[in-house]
Amino acid sequence: MMMLAVGMTMVSCKSDDDSIPVVPVTSISLEVPANLENAVLSSASATLTNVNTQAVHTAAGDRFVKTAKGYSLNVEGLEEGTYNVEVRGHLDFTYNGIRGQKDIELRSENVKITADAPTVSLVASTFTAQGGFVISEIFFTGTSTDEGGSYSGDQYIIITNNSDMTLYADSIALLESAFLTTQKYDYTPDLMSEAFSVQACYMIPGDGKSVPVEAGKSIKIAVNAINHKESYHKSIDQSDADFEIYDESTNAKFTDPDGSAPNLDKWYCYTATVYQFHSRGFNSMAIAKMRTTKEDWLENYVYDAKYMFVFGDFSKEMTKKGIYKVPNSWILDGVNLSVESVREWNVLDASIDAGWTYCGKVDKDETRFNKSVIRKQDANGKYIDTNNSTNDFIPEATASLIK
Repeated sequence: MMMLAVGMTMVSCKSDDDSIPVVPVTSISLEVPANLENAVLSSASATLTNVNTQAVHTAAGDRFVKTAKGYSLNVEGLEEGTYNVEVRGHLDFTYNGIRGQKDIELRSENVKITADAPTVSLVASTFTAQGGFVISEIFFTGTSTDEGGSYSGDQYIIITNNSDMTLYADSIALLESAFLTTQKYDYTPDLMSEAFSVQACYMIPGDGKSVPVEAGKSIKIAVNAINHKESYHKSIDQSDADFEIYDESTNAKFTDPDGSAPNLDKWYCYTATVYQFHSRGFNSMAIAKMRTTKEDWLENYVYDAKYMFVFGDFSKEMTKKGIYKVPNSWILDGVNLSVESVREWNVLDASIDAGWTYCGKVDKDETRFNKSVIRKQDANGKYIDTNNSTNDFIPEATASLIK
């Protein structure tokens, strides 16, 4: 835990009883979780109320002094007694590479302050165990059409701020696995324990504080941010999406409509035409906070993997070239997707997702359309995140945006 100690000046109602001992210096400290980096306290104030006399001592934030563990507040000449202590302020910080902010209001009641016990400690629990950005829904199956076919241009993914504070989504990337969960090979090198091998990477642009997401709010990323109902009435109007995936195709036969939402910053995608999610869920998905430049990532985070292809009596060593990797330490959340009848393995390390979820129990299941995987919520509305999608997700749920 980081200590934020606090220093201020006082305006007090002085007691007429000079026999009450006076504490030379009273120190007020504030603790915040140690995993919050670069914490800066601003717009702070403190109030100490004597429970017996109701004398009120207040201080503004211009005297808060930063220490090695946080901030300190020293109060001089406070009479011994029992106090209710309240500290308010605004906290800016970085968590797991993501910038965030939160207004804090902390209170400790019936605190005895004496010359022998001149310290008051307050704890700011500003980040819950289930906090941070999580994938709350993936709609990859597409919708059914009146002609008995399917339409997948309306795919989307929803990312939610599962914490109790405002976080910034700048530089969060949407990733798709390079390996299929339905086709297992012993790849060399095996990097799964240290990195996620990807074939698509699209990043939310921003300068670090461009895309604030309030506690409990979400970002919707559409494959195409258009009103799909205009062509398929069973589909979805996604013209209100927050971001969209846009590709400039090299093949004139395949074009990508540039919808109403801002485009994600395309770092890499395996296809030279137009990207879509695998409509049966053969690829796993993740979100990550990218911690380097696009140029550095494209140059230094790529590798080739060898594997043995076997078909009956035939076998041959093969090489999968140009696989990009994202360190597991950058990944904020991940979801293994597959289909039970053809599933062979998970392609995300178990520390990120020890389970998997699905839409459709058999390959090419015609009942999968209009369905998505949706993360479960607890009684308080928080999304459940145990790093096991088998436990955390509702498979084959009706897509939340289909009306």
